[in-house]
Amino acid sequence: MLYILLLLGSIKTIILWRRRLLEGDTLLKNLFGLRLESLMGERITMALGMMMVFGTGFGLGLPSAYGDHQIEVSPMQGTGSRCEGPFKGKNVPSEELQRILDDHGRWLLDHHDAKGKQANLCGAELSRTDFREQDLSGANFQGANLSRADFTAATLVHVNFHKANVSEASLYAADLRGANASGAMFRLADFRKADLSQANFAGADLREANLAETQWRLGILRGADLEEAYLVGADLELANGEGAYLVRADLREANLHRALFANAKLIEADLSRGNLQEADFRSANMSGADLGAANLNEAILEHANLREANLERAVLYHANLHKANCAGANFQEADLLGANLSQSNLVRAEMDEAFLSKANLQSANLEGADLSWANLVEADLSGGNLEFAGMFRTNLQEAILDRANLYGADVRGANVAKASFRGTKLQGVAIRYAHGFSQEQLDEACVDVRTRLPEGMKAPTPCQRK
Repeated sequence: MLYILLLLGSIKTIILWRRRLLEGDTLLKNLFGLRLESLMGERITMALGMMMVFGTGFGLGLPSAYGDHQIEVSPMQGTGSRCEGPFKGKNVPSEELQRILDDHGRWLLDHHDAKGKQANLCGAELSRTDFREQDLSGANFQGANLSRADFTAATLVHVNFHKANVSEASLYAADLRGANASGAMFRLADFRKADLSQANFAGADLREANLAETQWRLGILRGADLEEAYLVGADLELANGEGAYLVRADLREANLHRALFANAKLIEADLSRGNLQEADFRSANMSGADLGAANLNEAILEHANLREANLERAVLYHANLHKANCAGANFQEADLLGANLSQSNLVRAEMDEAFLSKANLQSANLEGADLSWANLVEADLSGGNLEFAGMFRTNLQEAILDRANLYGADVRGANVAKASFRGTKLQGVAIRYAHGFSQEQLDEACVDVRTRLPEGMKAPTPCQRK
């Protein structure tokens, strides 16, 4: 019944795709070999209806609501098949290669053409071969040697590059949608402006590859090695890069909206000015990374290592940094409105002029952190460690500092009006230089002889809380 409802509710979309097929939609023709000139309208409509119902399970990119990040390879890509090509380990003569390409072209036009045949170049020696602007959709290059081959502007939809050597090859502006490149070697390859949507690069070697302005929507990069890869302006929306290695990778201005990079290594990577909104970096190692002016709204950075990372002027609205290691990180002028920094390590972090209103800093370690001129209005710092923290002219209005430790903190010019100090340790703090501090607040705090009280105020009874 569900399939019938989906089919009946998609008449307009079916008509649209029927029109696209009749105009020569390459992807669908390559995959299904529909003889459009001989099919009646009803047969096309029926075929499309079934494809719309079942197509998303095969990664066809048909109109549908995309689900979560891709994890497994499509059944159509044949990752586990053995290499049994006729040219395995052999050079392919130019005349023979041309014949193979001609037969493949006929196969693409009509899978039922007796003269057509899908190209099988598995394991072949094809180094430096010229494939420019060729339509090789569905071809099998598994385990082939394609080093320094030229695929500029080639159509490589659903091509099998599994464990192939494509290092230093040119794939400039190539169409690799849905391709299987798992375990392949692409070191120093040129992918500029290529479309890699829904392609599988799990475990691939992409070190120092040029991936500028590439399209990776829903692509798979799990466990891939992208050390020092160039991804400036790349679109990685909803890509799955779990466990990927991106040490010193250049991702400036890249789009990682809702991308998954949990447990990835992004040490000293450059993600400045990128769109990382709702991206998942939980447990990722981003130490020394540059996230300056990046959009991290609602990003997940739980348990992430951001030690000495640069987040200057970054936007982290409602971001989750629970138990993140941000020691020595730079949050200057960053927007952390409503962010969750509970139990995070912010020792010696630079947070001057940061916007932390309504942020959750419960039990966070801010020892020696610089919060000068920061906005912490209504922030929750209960149970936090602020020993020797710099809070010069910090706005702490209505903040919760219950049970926090402010020993030796610099609160000169800080605004603490209506802030809560229940059980707060103010030993060694010159609270007299803060603004808005009242006797009522003082009566709830813990002080000692080293606490410098505002003039006219009386020290409370000894604090029993530890």
